[in-house]
Amino acid sequence: MKSKIFLIFIFVIFQYTELLAGPGGKIARVLFDSPLGKIVLIILTIVLLPVIIYVNLKEYFGTRKTKKDLKELAKENYELFDEIILKNRVTDIFNRVHKGWSNQNMEECSEYMSDWYWQNQQIVYLDKWKKQGMVNICNVKKINHIKPLHIRVSNNKDFNGTRIMYAISANMEDYLVKKTNSAIIEGKKGFRDVETVWTIVLIDGIWKLDNIEESVMTLKYAKMENILYRNILKPAETENKQIDIDNNLQQTSK
Repeated sequence: MKSKIFLIFIFVIFQYTELLAGPGGKIARVLFDSPLGKIVLIILTIVLLPVIIYVNLKEYFGTRKTKKDLKELAKENYELFDEIILKNRVTDIFNRVHKGWSNQNMEECSEYMSDWYWQNQQIVYLDKWKKQGMVNICNVKKINHIKPLHIRVSNNKDFNGTRIMYAISANMEDYLVKKTNSAIIEGKKGFRDVETVWTIVLIDGIWKLDNIEESVMTLKYAKMENILYRNILKPAETENKQIDIDNNLQQTSK
């Protein structure tokens, strides 16, 4: 138990510079930007190298496992689960949501989010900051990687409600300023690599954003077993099952 708490604490420390004021509503804080902070970071990196290796290996194997499961699911429904098609959709969602966030109007990208999530973001964060006279500056330069960590396939025939968690790393700047004088309230100017976990959910055959979490969640999701319901039979399996039923009925009638 103590080892788990220690691991979580260390992981949070290393991810502390990656909290967002962008979609998700958390302000980017910089813990290791000062010269002294950078020295501390180097020392921590050396001391905690085994932990860092462990975390990266867990994420690697978790991603590989999820990609393998997506490949199998793509055999059942290529359009919904093909890895490249999904990656393109997630990229589109990521860019559209950040654009809407920068414009302080999540409604313009509402079609890319579940209803509850876009309303939550608009009311809880953007409207609140607007009343307080604050503006979030959030710009994305490029996406570094998009990795599927975990999948939960629903038990619905059309896969409705299925969720996939992605680790997304992007080079971006993100800070909160006072509208009247442009003074920085939280965060810092300048681009840096930031990783977050985005959950997409399938709603009526369309993948939409359902949640954004801090990067500390990557390890948790990577360690989880994927949930893969198999109540949907392939045509060949359905045909074989029907043949078995017919044979049993014939034997019974004899």
